Amino acid sequence: MRLNIYLTGVGGQGLVTFARVLGDAAIRAGYKALVAETHGLSQRGGSVDVHVRIGDVDAPLIPRGGADVVVAFEILEAFRAVDYANEGTVFIVNRRLIRPPAIKQRIPSINELEDLLRKGIKRTYIVDAYNEATKLGNIIYENTVILGALYSILRLSQYIPQGIIEESIKMNLRRDIDKNLRAFTIGLRYGDSK
Repeated sequence: MRLNIYLTGVGGQGLVTFARVLGDAAIRAGYKALVAETHGLSQRGGSVDVHVRIGDVDAPLIPRGGADVVVAFEILEAFRAVDYANEGTVFIVNRRLIRPPAIKQRIPSINELEDLLRKGIKRTYIVDAYNEATKLGNIIYENTVILGALYSILRLSQYIPQGIIEESIKMNLRRDIDKNLRAFTIGLRYGDSK
């Protein structure tokens, strides 16, 4: 297996934790995994990019046009990540809009943004991780919902057994483990639909 996953979102959404869990699970399953953070503002509200490379790779950064998957934790960030995509790239996008502060121009609605993504990118999966996490009692679980969606959509079970990724969740999150495991299970449903 060789997989390049480009993560993009906003500080505080759990991208680094997501990458750590996924990288750890890949290593536990016997694969090489490299994780690199390339953000400038790691504080809440700033853009964050994380590169996850699994398999036969030597450099931590995904080249432009080299992502197999773009995971956008916020819908506007999906558009910023287009340079990393190619014709075969799968986009997994959280149905969450975080409006940038002090922007005067009109920002399209979340439905308009979804339509634009679907028109421009053939393989787009919209994940309602924000609302699913809210139902679990805290938006902190949205990254684990997205992890479940990624695992299911990409059919990663053929490479990383579900028990290994669940063990990685337990080892790397260490709190609210039951709710994080439930969030992961909720995310698994997204592999069945587009």
